Amino acid sequence: GSERVLELSSNSIDRHCSLRSKRRRTKSKMAAKPIASPIPVAMYPTLSVFTLAIGLVITAFFFIYEATSSRKNRSLGKELATAVVASVFLGFGSLFLLLASGVYV
Repeated sequence: GSERVLELSSNSIDRHCSLRSKRRRTKSKMAAKPIASPIPVAMYPTLSVFTLAIGLVITAFFFIYEATSSRKNRSLGKELATAVVASVFLGFGSLFLLLASGVYV
């Protein structure tokens, strides 16, 4: 009884150790690849200008909408949608501006 359990557990331990050593060997054969940007570095300045410009135009539209519409005619959904879109464009524009100037975040 107990000899059989001991034999089974030692077999499973041996199998586990051989699998670990196989994994270790395959990992050492694979060369590490550096992380590369999906967007070419030469595109960073262009992307920053365009995304910041789009974000600023949407922000201007938001301020004009807030200033010209009365409190009764405002729509919370329209305000939130405009603010979120402007925020996303300004965020990516800021990111690409930092990347274009050499600050890798």
